Amino acid sequence: MNRSHDNRVEDAEVHGHVVQVGQVHGDLVVGAGTGEAPALIPLCEADPVRLGVHRPIRFGDDTSMPDYVPRDVDPEVRSLVERAAEAGGFVLLVGGSSVGKTRSLFEALRAVVPDWSLTHPSGEQRLTGLERVVVWLDELQQYLNGRDGLTASDVRDLLGREVIIVATLWPHYYDTYTRTTETVEDDRYAFERELLKLATVVRLGADFTAAETERARTAAAHDARLRHALEAKDFGVVQVLAAAPQIVHRWENADGYARAVLTAAMDCTVLGTQQPVPAEVLRAAAPGYCTLAERAGAPPEWFEKALAYATQPLLGSTAPLIPVAEEMGTIDGYRVADYLLQHAASGRRTVVPPEALWAACVAHLVSETDVARIGRAALARQRYGLALPLLDRAAEAGLPVALHDLAEVHRKMGNAEDARQIADRLEVSAEPDADLHRFMLAGWNFEEIFDLAEQGNEYAVSHLIEYGNPELAIALLLEFDDTDDDWACAKLAERYEEIDELDKAIDLLKALVARGHDDSVLDLAEYLKRQGRFNELHELTEEGYFDAAICLAQVLVERGGEEWALDVLRDFADQGSRELDWVLSDLLRKRGEINELVELAESGVEQAAGEAAELLKERGEPDRALELLKRAAAKPEATYVKSRLARSLAELGRMDELKAMADAGSESAARILARVMLTNGKVDDAAHYSEGALGSDIDELVSAFVDDGQPDRAVELLRSKSESGERYYTNRLAELLKKLGRDDELRARIDLGDEPAARCLGELLIEQGKTDEAERLRKFGLTPEGDIASASPTWS
Repeated sequence: MNRSHDNRVEDAEVHGHVVQVGQVHGDLVVGAGTGEAPALIPLCEADPVRLGVHRPIRFGDDTSMPDYVPRDVDPEVRSLVERAAEAGGFVLLVGGSSVGKTRSLFEALRAVVPDWSLTHPSGEQRLTGLERVVVWLDELQQYLNGRDGLTASDVRDLLGREVIIVATLWPHYYDTYTRTTETVEDDRYAFERELLKLATVVRLGADFTAAETERARTAAAHDARLRHALEAKDFGVVQVLAAAPQIVHRWENADGYARAVLTAAMDCTVLGTQQPVPAEVLRAAAPGYCTLAERAGAPPEWFEKALAYATQPLLGSTAPLIPVAEEMGTIDGYRVADYLLQHAASGRRTVVPPEALWAACVAHLVSETDVARIGRAALARQRYGLALPLLDRAAEAGLPVALHDLAEVHRKMGNAEDARQIADRLEVSAEPDADLHRFMLAGWNFEEIFDLAEQGNEYAVSHLIEYGNPELAIALLLEFDDTDDDWACAKLAERYEEIDELDKAIDLLKALVARGHDDSVLDLAEYLKRQGRFNELHELTEEGYFDAAICLAQVLVERGGEEWALDVLRDFADQGSRELDWVLSDLLRKRGEINELVELAESGVEQAAGEAAELLKERGEPDRALELLKRAAAKPEATYVKSRLARSLAELGRMDELKAMADAGSESAARILARVMLTNGKVDDAAHYSEGALGSDIDELVSAFVDDGQPDRAVELLRSKSESGERYYTNRLAELLKKLGRDDELRARIDLGDEPAARCLGELLIEQGKTDEAERLRKFGLTPEGDIASASPTWS
């Protein structure tokens, strides 16, 4: 959608070799000598520390960066950067704290595009109009906030130019954002997931591989810091270089005041703040973390000393608490060292912070968006009394999402007049999506949303395009969007397919493919197949598209041309398409071509190995089938064949071999072995091999534990699975705790922000005959201490 703004840049400064931009309105064109726009220094001159590379530990007077130890993923990362430099691209490195993500990206950019410019935007900024620029998004979660943060639309606009986007993200965030939900209403991260689909993801492990360690040993011959890091036993090499052990030691040995300041900063981060935490928040919140004796005995400069302790750099490297500033000579706030956050803050997720922290956030947080996030965190924990002042402050600033949440709370509490007044505030709000939130409160009246869309509201248009009927979506797309826009073109093709106007869908998809959108080839090939457009499928196949080759072969098989289909598929075999390899192998099996299947299996085609084994078993040669699968499964990456081998061993009753395979680390063998043991009533043995189990296998094991009189083990299993944030498991855990009547454990889950636990606690109270408590829980939530509130919380 088009955004209409006047063109201006606010809060732009040059920090050394990095341009920091506060707010961008309209198009920003950056280049040397462009008047008011700051000139960009070539990337080769950028300071890696300012970009987020951890400052290394210091030995003696050496303050330089240690020699870079090449990582195994580097060739892939550099190849992706090279491709992005030619046609635009989005490269995302996913890995834990202090594993070397940022350094790996920096080295790739410096090697491939040293003469490009770089921008390191602030967290609340939309960038447009850039060309031949690297957009550096270290800690990508800081830029994401639903429709109010960086969106897929913003990224598509950038990728249509000569722009490379590079970013890093922790696995926890990536898994949370990309997780799908059963209903639209539960889908909290649709915008984030849509954006991440545009990224090419590279994962970086927590520890050095054997090859990386060997390269580090070579470099350590002339670098004392690397030698020291290699000698560490409890931390990875990169973590030691970033002073991770000293950070943990500093946290564990802090006095009461320094620990209070650090814990307050961690809790703010865990609850959702993305901007630096102001000192005023830490000063006001810290007393809530101190004992009565510590408060009484606090020296006059307790806060200053605690802050100095927490911000002291360790071994010349980073500190537990890192000062952050936009302008020279000032400190805007503090950020917790990411390794400390990962190491120590996980335990904070089980604790509802003291009331002092929530009050400090209301009074002193600078970012209204952060205030709204903290308010939502309080709501998730059913602390309505803590949430109301936070949401009210964010609502006073005009944030529609806060107004919406505030109205929802008042509606739950039966405060009809307060809810109505807030809806009125939404109606007069100047924010573009305020009306949409008002309609959400009213229950998604599509006629009202359509009226809003006709007025040009882009959010209403987007919603109707996604969730309205196809004819309405097509009308809106044709009225409000240009089919030269890739997103609109793709959506229009989807909707034409829904009403079976394939000719129009095909024309649009052809335009997308011609513009370089290879992800549109699958739909295009499928539609061409459905219409029997053989020649066009053949042309796509000649261009080298796997999906087109598959569809062409399927058309040929339908027309009796199996030999021709096989020739088409053979040309693409073992070139990277698992789907094509499967189609080829399936066709060969149906024709009984055992020799060719075996030949393909021996060359490394996993699907051929599986189909050859099935054919051999059908012919009464199970031993030969097993030997074939074992040879194919010897390759580390052959996960599919290992699963087929495990299944075959179970079917043939070769349990000793299946157990040996599971004990050697095969997750597929372990899952199958656990299922067999469950069938035989061996619950404890099944549990031993169930670590990698998912979905229905977990459900079976949970039921078996309960039936076997081991409910605690069932609860612990679901609790461990729910730590990933997967809603399926949090729902199952809450339901199990309700079934077992464990109201205290449900309350503990509520303290984690587990909303299914709140629903199940209410249902359990009703089952126990405590209908009054259930109603009070629904209307008033919990007190800060965790008791069911007895009346509407005070709010002004």
